[in-house]
Amino acid sequence: MTEKVILAVDGGATKTTLAICSQHGDCYFKKTSTGSNYQTIGKDKVQQVISALLHDAYESTKLKNINVAAFAMAGIDTHNDQLIVEQLITSCLEQSAFSVKKCIAENDVHATLLGLVGVSQRGALIISGTGALSYAVGSNGELVRTGGWGHRAGDEGSGYWIGQQIVKSLFRIEDGRNEKLSILKQFVYDKLNIQNAEQLMTWLYRPEYTNAQLASISSVLPKAVAAGDEQAIAIAQQAALELSILASSTLKKVGTASDDYPVYLNGGVFQHHPMILNLFQQYINEQYPRISFTLCKKEPIEYIIMRALHEIKGSKH
Repeated sequence: MTEKVILAVDGGATKTTLAICSQHGDCYFKKTSTGSNYQTIGKDKVQQVISALLHDAYESTKLKNINVAAFAMAGIDTHNDQLIVEQLITSCLEQSAFSVKKCIAENDVHATLLGLVGVSQRGALIISGTGALSYAVGSNGELVRTGGWGHRAGDEGSGYWIGQQIVKSLFRIEDGRNEKLSILKQFVYDKLNIQNAEQLMTWLYRPEYTNAQLASISSVLPKAVAAGDEQAIAIAQQAALELSILASSTLKKVGTASDDYPVYLNGGVFQHHPMILNLFQQYINEQYPRISFTLCKKEPIEYIIMRALHEIKGSKH
């Protein structure tokens, strides 16, 4: 029997990874490029990123026939988004040397969850990275989504939101609207190699600004929390609360009140902010004592590979 081949793409807001693997998990190719969320960089740039990765993948492997291609893309938030991204992917594949038997295009969090739950088809995934949203599959196979309304009206508890709260607090201190000094100021200024609030404003409103760059400011929070900074602790507490509200809303939709239900946590906020992670778990366990948490440890692309493998094996999703 000819070995089946999968192509997996994890297209996030910050970076895009493409991998080609066998049905047994042997990796033939893997490469990472820049982000591919069309909502933030535009359709033309997404096509450039995906097409370049497809070209490099074929030149490296010469594997023309792909059984399943799974594209997990940030920015698929509505039916219209789905159509736009599917058109982009179809165009990229048609211009490539690959022949794809079956192609899947899904929101990146949705695809990651389906990679995690596999044939059990039961569990929730809460992600807090640049943005924040959750997907869950109930015992009846129903798929629900909560959050993911974007940085203009949502993403509470995300890296972007944390970065925004930090910058807001620094401007309030500069104005004298908040008289409590914060070590966050020095941490942020050192990170950005700036000296004052005016330079911070210039950085924030420069033409090349991206949401991912503001989200990167959140990386200073754990150190400030560990130092006992009041502003940092308050931001961490609020982030944990916001994420717990996101999660509990999802759990209510799938009816898990008396169930030992698996909840998977992923994204930089859960991975690198111990206080937020611990508080989040406490808040959820107060409402759902039997909930079990698993912090995702693998690279994001690994879960998309698993998603494609489940498709080959006949998972009903």
